[in-house]
Amino acid sequence: MNIKLNNPIVRILAILAVIALAWTLRARAVDKLSIDYDEDDYTRAGQEFAHLIRTSNWSGFLETNYRPEHPPLAKIVIGVSFLTTPEEKLLADRPTTSEPNKYIPRPLVHAGRNVNAFLGGLTVALLAIVNPLAGLALATHTFTIKYVSQIMLEALPALTSFSMALAYLQFKKTRKTGWLIASAVFLGLTAASKYLYCVVGIAILIDWFMSAKEQDDVKPFFKNALLWSVLGLVIFFAANPFLWADPVQRLRESVFYHAGYSTSAEEVQEAGFPVWQVFNWLVFSPTVWHEDVFVTAPDFLITVLALFGLSRLWKKERLYIVWLGAAVFFLLLWPAKWPQYILTFTVPLSLAAAEGAASIRRSFIEWFKTPKTVYNKKEARQAIPWLVPGLLAFTVLTLLPFVFQLGVSVTDFNSASIRDGFQGGIWREVSGGLTGQIEAANPEFPFRSKEVQYTGFSGYLPIFEFITSDGILVFNILWMVVSSSLQALLGLGLALLLNQRGVTLSRFWQALFILPWAIPEFIGALLWLNIFVPEIGWLSLAAQKYGDAFLFKSFVGWEESSSLWFLIFLIPAIWYGFPLIMLAANAGLKTISKDIFEAAAIDGAGSWQTLRHMTLPLLMPLLLPAIIIRGIYAFNQFYLFQAFFFSRSTLATLSYNLFNPNSGFGGVPGGQFATSAIINIITVLILILLVAQFNRRMQNREEFRNA
Repeated sequence: MNIKLNNPIVRILAILAVIALAWTLRARAVDKLSIDYDEDDYTRAGQEFAHLIRTSNWSGFLETNYRPEHPPLAKIVIGVSFLTTPEEKLLADRPTTSEPNKYIPRPLVHAGRNVNAFLGGLTVALLAIVNPLAGLALATHTFTIKYVSQIMLEALPALTSFSMALAYLQFKKTRKTGWLIASAVFLGLTAASKYLYCVVGIAILIDWFMSAKEQDDVKPFFKNALLWSVLGLVIFFAANPFLWADPVQRLRESVFYHAGYSTSAEEVQEAGFPVWQVFNWLVFSPTVWHEDVFVTAPDFLITVLALFGLSRLWKKERLYIVWLGAAVFFLLLWPAKWPQYILTFTVPLSLAAAEGAASIRRSFIEWFKTPKTVYNKKEARQAIPWLVPGLLAFTVLTLLPFVFQLGVSVTDFNSASIRDGFQGGIWREVSGGLTGQIEAANPEFPFRSKEVQYTGFSGYLPIFEFITSDGILVFNILWMVVSSSLQALLGLGLALLLNQRGVTLSRFWQALFILPWAIPEFIGALLWLNIFVPEIGWLSLAAQKYGDAFLFKSFVGWEESSSLWFLIFLIPAIWYGFPLIMLAANAGLKTISKDIFEAAAIDGAGSWQTLRHMTLPLLMPLLLPAIIIRGIYAFNQFYLFQAFFFSRSTLATLSYNLFNPNSGFGGVPGGQFATSAIINIITVLILILLVAQFNRRMQNREEFRNA
């Protein structure tokens, strides 16, 4: 029997199961999580409000808001939860740089955490009603569990911001003013809880404007959006009694505090998170910090599924993607990079993950239903002699090295056991382990045994957890996307420029632009090293000589800023890669008939329309292979980072430093051949998935264009 979630009974049971799971996981976190940063601050704030309520000192709300940089509503809710416990001595006022206060009275901890966990469970319940699979993702997302199960400010604004989005979507669907008013009310409550979550309001305005523009009804939008915003502002002030006494001054102090804190706070400076840290949090799990708290850690899987579901969710409900994009964009710009900030968008992330899972399931079903190609046996036999040379080359150059790497990866092969390994030790252990004759050993890392031992696949999970938690995998993918995209833009732009009429010496310029490609990559890396190396590089020497008059003085000290060193590395990477894209685009432009452009001009097409709808589609057959090649090279970028002694970069650099007996990584000595092999296998699998997904998306676009 085929049971589907569109069956009302099955759907209700699924929703109830998700809610029960969410509460179970959050209740476990409430009991087991250690006291974290900020919990003492918000406990003290809750104590103050609880005392005001107990003593019926309602006027005290006008002057009470401990940690006034955040609005008081979420703190008031925590204070209300403390009314169920005996009144405790007020916690001491401690600086934000202090270690977590482990001596908070347990009754207060349980009361404050339980009310937040309850609010977090309500958010899961709402999401499960919208999409049970998305509710499951949010219910099990470990970062969400952590920060709604502690005495933090995240649970209430996460609930009200999602409620704001749901009310707006009901207004969008029904056009009933009541839903719009409800959305504005939740906007005000969100702002009165924590400002950051108001990014949902920005997403609503963007989606609202896009819908109005599609319906050619923009003028009423501005009026209604203004009224919506004003109502939200009124609710914000009504729910924020601390502002009533001196609204302008206190609001200014609260808002402008964050700008100063994010750029100058000691804890922010010490953390030193890179600009893209938000992506690191998306693949990281707090299980590294808290052992035996979380039953499972699906955060990485949820993020991967979300990537597959973005386009599908956009077609279903655009607001969620706008919400997700606006939140990520803001967190990329915002200097403070604390992990709890990602709760601003874990709801749309979970919805995208649900759509990704549905998309993958649908792809598998379609693949199984697709009729398999029937080959002509006679023609196949005739083709074999022509295929044999290629198959032999593929086997010798690709398949056998991959199989050897796979074999090495299930052992502890290292520089100390190299003699035994090449005297048959690798084959002995792998064959014995795979056939069950040898039990998997559990040697201590780093491996230094003099004889090869079979370890099985136990090394894969720790290595994968390391490259995700340390940020190497995120940097690797981000580097590939950004550098190859900029190479493609520059290469295409130069090709278009050189093919314009009236450009003099176009062949000379083309030959000049090809030069970076002709220089060996390591030599090119050394050239750029001479420019940017700290203290003695050309950049530093020029800054010392010319002082403030030097145009690029701001780049001095780039090695101390993640934003600057990322930019510094992009310069030589783009310099390496754009010539290939330029040549591919130039070759494609030569094949396009000029009559096409003349016909487009006669029809009134502008430059941008011609480029988007004619030039780019005709260039894609030549551009795509070049872009994929540059993407693979960028993913495996090695010489550039190695020349700059930047080991915490790509998987290729990490693999080499662990492989090289004279090198190492993070205090781990080199010669770890087995660990290097695991990284290589993971790299190949990731590249296969990325290229397959890229090709799939490009194929879908081509099919859409040809439809």
